[in-house]
Amino acid sequence: MLIALLALLGVNLIVLVVLAGFVFTRKRWIKRQPEAFRGAIRVTGGRVDGLKPKWRRGYGRWVRNVFVWTKGPLLFRNELVPADGLDEQRPARPDEVKRLGEHPTVIRVRTGRATVEVAAHGENAELLLGPYRTTAGATVGAVSTPVAVAASEQH
Repeated sequence: MLIALLALLGVNLIVLVVLAGFVFTRKRWIKRQPEAFRGAIRVTGGRVDGLKPKWRRGYGRWVRNVFVWTKGPLLFRNELVPADGLDEQRPARPDEVKRLGEHPTVIRVRTGRATVEVAAHGENAELLLGPYRTTAGATVGAVSTPVAVAASEQH
């Protein structure tokens, strides 16, 4: 029925097949990137271009101290969030973010004058921390913990 409606509107079926193929290939490529994880992101303070205050789904990964966020559902755009440090890692509150498993983890990332929260499945808590995994030899726990590490202290 959907195909018939699109044919009536003049949409070529090959265009839809190519678009679907591109989306599935891109998703597969993103999932195979080192330390990539599925999650949700939102801006909690200030302004970050391309991100909004409401939770949005996608895939994230760290490249040094830059957080790369690939927006779902079509995965066409990457948003780059240069991190100045992490403020907090905590378990998500009940019904705060959905479809990330039983016990999602949330981190708060400082970037310039803005603050961004990123949530991921509890199993991906280590990937969520990225370059801030260890601070002075200690691993950050999954409880509400201030992290406050400047990017310059990492080198």
